Amino acid sequence: MYKTEAIVTKVENFKENHLSVSFYSTEHGQKSLVVFGGKSKKKSTNYVKGGFNNIEFDSNNVCLSSTSINSFKWFLFSKYELKAIDYFCFLINKLLFLADQNSNVINYYLLLMSKMNDRSNYLSELLLLELEILKTSGYQPDFNQSVLEKIFNSNNMSNLRTNEDIYEYLKNNKDHQSVFFDFMSRIVNRVLINLNINLPFSRNEVAKKN
Repeated sequence: MYKTEAIVTKVENFKENHLSVSFYSTEHGQKSLVVFGGKSKKKSTNYVKGGFNNIEFDSNNVCLSSTSINSFKWFLFSKYELKAIDYFCFLINKLLFLADQNSNVINYYLLLMSKMNDRSNYLSELLLLELEILKTSGYQPDFNQSVLEKIFNSNNMSNLRTNEDIYEYLKNNKDHQSVFFDFMSRIVNRVLINLNINLPFSRNEVAKKN
């Protein structure tokens, strides 16, 4: 039996009264598990797309149990926040497959969700998570000093060497958050097009920039 903490990224019907549920964890990567009797009222509330759960499963990819770790304020989330959750579940399902103990995808996902729970501006956290997913999947953009100076129209970008540096810079600069959001839209679209992946909705639906 295996135990892990994971993001629930997809929930689908699977035969009669069962579910097929996809999870992502740093220890096991992406797993698609069968939940027998998962459609029952008692079990179905433990399998919500975007949730963060303790998962137990066996070597046959049967989910034995799932309990929620974090309580998210789903009913208070705006349409943008709900679409952002859909967006990241989609990206994780399409781009992340293998285990990666060095990845911060889950940590940054929880950071994003905490901002949403607090009803705070989450655009910089959204961008940080997006960058981490690209990095973990091998599609990290090359943000050298010259590129960043062109993005932000500034000559003082030499201290931005990592994704986390960019995040810290953006946190207190709302104007540049919007600029970088638009730039990342082109990066993500290029990655998805190269992989023949179609985003089922506009990326502009994941955040209200003004």
